[in-house]
Amino acid sequence: MTLVSHENSTLNHTYARWIDQELDHFSSKENRKWKMRYLQRIDLWRPGGPIYLFVGGESSVSPIWASAGMTYELAKETNGAIYISEHRYYGKSKPFNNTNVENFKFLTARQALADLEHLLKYIKQQPQFKYSKIVVIGGSYAGNLAVWMRLFYPDVVDAVISSSAPVLAKKNFHEYLEKVNTVYELFGTQDCLDTIKQIFRRYDMLLQSAEGIKQLKSEENICENCNLTIPENQQTFFSNKVNEYMTNAQYGNPDKIKNHCKRLNDSLRIRSDDDGESKKCHNYDFQEMINDEELQKEENEWIITWYYQICTEFGYFTTTNSNKQPFTSNIPLSYYVKICTALFGPEFDEKRIDDGIEAVNQLYGGLKPNVTKVVFTNGDIDPWSTLSILEDLSYKAPAVIIPSVSHCRDIVSNKKNDSEELREARKYIKYLVKDWIGAKDNYKLKLIDHHVIVSKG
Repeated sequence: MTLVSHENSTLNHTYARWIDQELDHFSSKENRKWKMRYLQRIDLWRPGGPIYLFVGGESSVSPIWASAGMTYELAKETNGAIYISEHRYYGKSKPFNNTNVENFKFLTARQALADLEHLLKYIKQQPQFKYSKIVVIGGSYAGNLAVWMRLFYPDVVDAVISSSAPVLAKKNFHEYLEKVNTVYELFGTQDCLDTIKQIFRRYDMLLQSAEGIKQLKSEENICENCNLTIPENQQTFFSNKVNEYMTNAQYGNPDKIKNHCKRLNDSLRIRSDDDGESKKCHNYDFQEMINDEELQKEENEWIITWYYQICTEFGYFTTTNSNKQPFTSNIPLSYYVKICTALFGPEFDEKRIDDGIEAVNQLYGGLKPNVTKVVFTNGDIDPWSTLSILEDLSYKAPAVIIPSVSHCRDIVSNKKNDSEELREARKYIKYLVKDWIGAKDNYKLKLIDHHVIVSKG
């Protein structure tokens, strides 16, 4: 099989390549193939150096991981080659031109794992890589895939970094907003949570009457034709409003949370931060959201694709079905089930969701995957950490928890304001990987405090 260069040099000696993949790796009756894109950077490699595969998740492949962050640093320090995979059905790695529901049936994590195995075996067939160790790195959903590569293909994969990976599939993921609550309570200004509760309770109150809805539409610049007496539309409104808090908790830091709280406490206004200057009104119509032509645009196709994955395998539905969060109770599980059935058909109901989640947890082991030479990393303010592995599974499957750090921060590049704990955790993670693949490292184990959980070896 030949690898064909698709693009010229992208970023720092990183090139796009394509490889043929089976549409269905597990059926002898299906012989169709498709082309999967991946990136390659081999200028750092020296004879005997390892192969690093950065696993792509629910987005287009990006060359940035070949020039910054954990993958690049490890490759530079160990004379390694870098490969970055693109997940089937995302970016340019599309088996079909149009992804109707019937075509989506080949979109599963298990098929994606087989894609990665095929790619790695092809790379290893190249004479210069015959004796190279393979390290797989992934964050978030791709962190799941990284773990599961070691689970299913331990003869191919030698070591894994799994960052912020929600390995436990769960339908009613109410813990996400509970963690958002905790983050705002820990790092927000005084009375911040009370302010948030006040804001969302007022939304709830205004939606109870025609006069209140009229006032809410004026304050929040909501389109006049949006019928806010319909429950699904109200739920869409609340989902959009909660999103800012979710983003701050997932991708922010204590300072960002504190600044957001200051803005809320200073203003105590029950409207968005755009001060009414938005030119276009906001439409929270559920059906129009489902039928939105914007979702068909190339840059937004990943949204429906990811929804198919969570509707059929993972759940991850961030509901308000908990009294330990400040956002009222207006985003129930039924809202997400309606999204699944509206997007993909009536057969994608709650039972289909339940069956998919049960199958995933049984297949991959949930919070107890039978793996070694995997390091599980999480930031302790990351809402996704509540579905991740937070305790050592064994001496060779340690968990590292980094204080005041959120989603996937350990695998991105160093920043000036990174804490000592985060820098130390990165050093320790690299030490583990180098130890597992037989590379030298002069790192001396150092516990910053008990919040950084590391193996004592």
